[in-house]
Amino acid sequence: MRKDGLDPRILKKLKEKLQRKVAEDSIRPSISKIRRENPSLTLNAAAEVFAQKHGESAQRYLNDKDRDSLKTIKIEKVKIPSSRPRRGKEIIVIARYDTDDKWLKAHLDEINKTYTHGCYTATFILCRKVLENLIIHHILKRKYPTHSQHDREKYFDIRVKKRFHDFAILLSNLRDSANDFNSENKIAERICELADGFKETANEMTHSLYHIAKKSEMDGKDFQGILDLISELEKSIT
Repeated sequence: MRKDGLDPRILKKLKEKLQRKVAEDSIRPSISKIRRENPSLTLNAAAEVFAQKHGESAQRYLNDKDRDSLKTIKIEKVKIPSSRPRRGKEIIVIARYDTDDKWLKAHLDEINKTYTHGCYTATFILCRKVLENLIIHHILKRKYPTHSQHDREKYFDIRVKKRFHDFAILLSNLRDSANDFNSENKIAERICELADGFKETANEMTHSLYHIAKKSEMDGKDFQGILDLISELEKSIT
């Protein structure tokens, strides 16, 4: 036992247990301060107060006198964060599509997460991106798999931009080609009709600083209904 009355075993334990929480050279001064503010405490009891405030304890090293002095004060413990992960907010699923494409799955997951957390502008733009890619890769490229210029121009700007067409042109080309889908031509037309809502609104949200989407705007677009129609049209392509 040191002359100052502080059991060295307590000091050693505190240094070991609290090395990531408090500076080592601040432990003894903090204990002394607690003792000054509470003269009825022994120094070891003051060390126990300090320990408990940081979620630790040195009770095993206290004698009867130390424990009796502790009864004179109320110890307020700090809240120690749980090591268990917090239960996250349950994801609201507004977008499902049966696919093995990991990138499409990742985008659908992101759509559901942004919607769940109220990021409706982001949801809108992601929905537009998914529709664009589904129409290109799951509908037009599968329906027109040849490399003829006529077929490729359904979805690719061969002459000028040398890239996939913008969403508006894709919808226009799909609408103009609806009869190529035979008995499913009405499905193609309905897809274009519903997807038009994402064409103008998503454009405005992308380019306007003042248009922040609301939940009601997203809910009114029936995104899942469009996905279901695209899935049906995709299945009909042989």
